[in-house]
Amino acid sequence: MDFFDKLGDRLIEVGKEVSDRAKDVSDSTRMQYEIRKKKQELEDIYKQLGKKYYEDNKDSADDQITAIRETLAEIEDMEVKVAAFKGDRRCTKCGAVVPMDSGYCNKCGAKLDESIFEDESEEAGETEETEEVTED
Repeated sequence: MDFFDKLGDRLIEVGKEVSDRAKDVSDSTRMQYEIRKKKQELEDIYKQLGKKYYEDNKDSADDQITAIRETLAEIEDMEVKVAAFKGDRRCTKCGAVVPMDSGYCNKCGAKLDESIFEDESEEAGETEETEEVTED
């Protein structure tokens, strides 16, 4: 019986070791998840800080701030073109996208100028062909 008692004790001991090891792996995995989550929170804070710094210094001649301004202008130009392709335009007052045939902005109520329609159509490559008139 001594053999079976030792075998039983050893099985219990191995079972506890396996259980402890599984708990360690589980704790390690949970901790790695928490680390990733905290790193993401830190990245979000950095982004907020960067945006605040940009807003506080957007008139600066700093190279990075200039690059941000240029990128924002490029994005704005592309958004205007996309709106024109979709048959929409942007309100010059609030920037909302409104249907091309709207007389007023749906968001801020500003009167929409027809010249905006012509400018956006030209930017989107939708210029109308005009006939040349020659004088004799």
